[in-house]
Amino acid sequence: MMDYRLHVFRKVAELQNITKAARVLHLSQPAVTKHIQLLEEKLRVPLFVRTARGMVLNQSGILYLQHVQQIAQAHENVAQQLQAPAGVHAGRLRLGSNKTVLAYCLPDILARFKMRYPSAVCEIIDGNTDTIVGALLDQRIDLALIEGPCRRPEIQIRTFLEDEIIWIASPHDPLVRIRHPQISDVLSRPVIVRETGAGSRQFMERELRHLRVPMARLKIVQEIPSPEGIKRLVAAGLGIGYVFRISVEQELAAGKLVKINCPKLCIKRPFSLLFPQGPTPLGITQAFIQVLMEKRGRNPIAPSH
Repeated sequence: MMDYRLHVFRKVAELQNITKAARVLHLSQPAVTKHIQLLEEKLRVPLFVRTARGMVLNQSGILYLQHVQQIAQAHENVAQQLQAPAGVHAGRLRLGSNKTVLAYCLPDILARFKMRYPSAVCEIIDGNTDTIVGALLDQRIDLALIEGPCRRPEIQIRTFLEDEIIWIASPHDPLVRIRHPQISDVLSRPVIVRETGAGSRQFMERELRHLRVPMARLKIVQEIPSPEGIKRLVAAGLGIGYVFRISVEQELAAGKLVKINCPKLCIKRPFSLLFPQGPTPLGITQAFIQVLMEKRGRNPIAPSH
């Protein structure tokens, strides 16, 4: 475990409040304050700005927090590496996942992983692509599984699944009667979309820009932060929408929803595994990557193209 004073510093930085940090750490407020004062004296720079609202990191504090987070991650990596030679894959794995990946991909992956490594503990947070990438950059998760684009140089990207974004409609929608609808036909209908920052929306908006279609032509009648919400609203006849095919296979097979056959608006896109640039992931993190990539028969650490 890293120096306890650094642990106290991290907790105060996270909570931005001495009282709350003391409660979580089971320490007195003066003890927490003393730890911070001694750390600042040792570094010879202040780390926080004391405000009426609490403790806010200054620029030195932000830089030092990044350093402390790296130390914590290094400790965890070494612990996992020490366990691995003995065949022990245990520990805590922090995953971040998009909602589509979480609902339609991750359960099967987790089942295979837990059967192989029953001692592993997986903590999962969900959100749109922007949220999950932010959590990875802040070192609040170890791995991210996303459906959206990511072009951050400090992040490594590997494809673990390929899917397509398709437009869907209720069986009673007027578009269903058009055998080969044009883009103009599709854009004439009310549209239900995911929230800003969702991967499917980023991909579709990029494709529309490529086709020189102004965003203003989309008649958005509702934003909703889940693929399930889009499916239900489309099935109810509120409008049409676009989702990853993996999320609507059952509804398409049952005839509850219909794919709109407009080839220019069907986009093939990968689902991606993200992890920080730097040393190869070890221990339980490496084990999860191996299970994730097995179905594709890919080298889990080889760059995707």
